[in-house]
Amino acid sequence: MLQNKQIRRKPILLAFLVGVCGNATLATLSVSQMAFSVFPAIALVLAAYMLYQEYLSVPMEGDTPLCALLSFLIGVFGYSSFLRMQFPEMGTNFLSIIITLGLLAWLAVKLGLAAGPKAG
Repeated sequence: MLQNKQIRRKPILLAFLVGVCGNATLATLSVSQMAFSVFPAIALVLAAYMLYQEYLSVPMEGDTPLCALLSFLIGVFGYSSFLRMQFPEMGTNFLSIIITLGLLAWLAVKLGLAAGPKAG
């Protein structure tokens, strides 16, 4: 029997943006191969502010907090693997790609986009 899952998409997207922008901000400050840019920091502040405003207007219920956390981690590990692909001298991106794909599969199951294990 399928349940009607009430998972809102806006906090999930905003959490993904916070993860990507947070990792990009950290990378511009710590990776010597990257040129400094203030735009990831501006995007991080705006995305975090919008996520906070979304949380204040409609509280997160059900599986929304878990899906937002998964989306945040997908953003962090996804940008990390992209950065390591762009600058191979930083090291391999195999582990971050595997973690990103595993988190994506888990998020797809939670959102009902993929078939999860059948109970019964």
